Amino acid sequence: MNRWKLKKLWISPFQVLPKGDLLYEFLTAIVLGTQCGMSRKWCYWFREHVVLCRRYAKLALAGKRLWLFQPGWSLAPVILGTHVTGNSVLVTEDRRRLARRYVDIAIEKAKEAARKLRAATHDGSLAGAISELHPKGSPAAVLKHLDAQYIVGKLDALKSLPSGSIDACLSMGRLEHFSAAELGELFDQMHRILAPDGVGSHIIDHRDHFWYYDKSIHCFNHLTVDDEKWASICRGRKWYRNRLLEPDYVRLFEEHGFAVLKCVHELHRTDAANVDPASLWGPHKNLTRDDLQVAVSHIVVRRR
Repeated sequence: MNRWKLKKLWISPFQVLPKGDLLYEFLTAIVLGTQCGMSRKWCYWFREHVVLCRRYAKLALAGKRLWLFQPGWSLAPVILGTHVTGNSVLVTEDRRRLARRYVDIAIEKAKEAARKLRAATHDGSLAGAISELHPKGSPAAVLKHLDAQYIVGKLDALKSLPSGSIDACLSMGRLEHFSAAELGELFDQMHRILAPDGVGSHIIDHRDHFWYYDKSIHCFNHLTVDDEKWASICRGRKWYRNRLLEPDYVRLFEEHGFAVLKCVHELHRTDAANVDPASLWGPHKNLTRDDLQVAVSHIVVRRR
């Protein structure tokens, strides 16, 4: 049995159990420690956020007020955000995602990435805090040392944040886990919380996330079934992902008061090379092969 079949066999029970998504996340992230790689990924993508904000929004993050929207289990973006801005960072999560086992690697990878971001950093009061971080600490101790604000709650919790209090909001691989209606609510809150001309930098993965566990399907397999079937498959926040593509996000951002400055989608363009649009369901049949080349988008927006 190959490893993809083993992964599929492993994940199948969690897809049918009540709250199986929460149990799966606990077993993999807390017990097995599968999120170690997220620190490395976040450091890579954080550098891209810095570059694209500067290139397309003419925004240098040094000295700015930064919001990390649901960064997940790694504290690396919190560390880098503090280092680059010189200010405390705002973190919002739908549930608490902190584990001691990821502290060491987050500090290690963040320190490595910080050396490459030296030209983008600020010399404010917290900019040097990264050098004072020591392994073996707790996530809470790291957040306290960095003076980070860590807020846990659903989208309604964002209403407690003051208007115009943030200069830039960054996310990676989170927006695809909200329905179009939820994204409308979220974008309204982002628009309110961001200062005038505030910037959003968002990395969105349009691919079927079950493809990561089962390579016998293609990366747009979630577009091959009808709405009812997909709703039965992607139950729970862990499994849920919408079926929106880049043009849908552009439209939603614009409808909720943002100017879309740039959509970058040069990575992963060959993932769907063998996908025939005719094999997709309903309106997705009208997609072209060029449309399907946009597997991952990095969208930079500005509050109007």
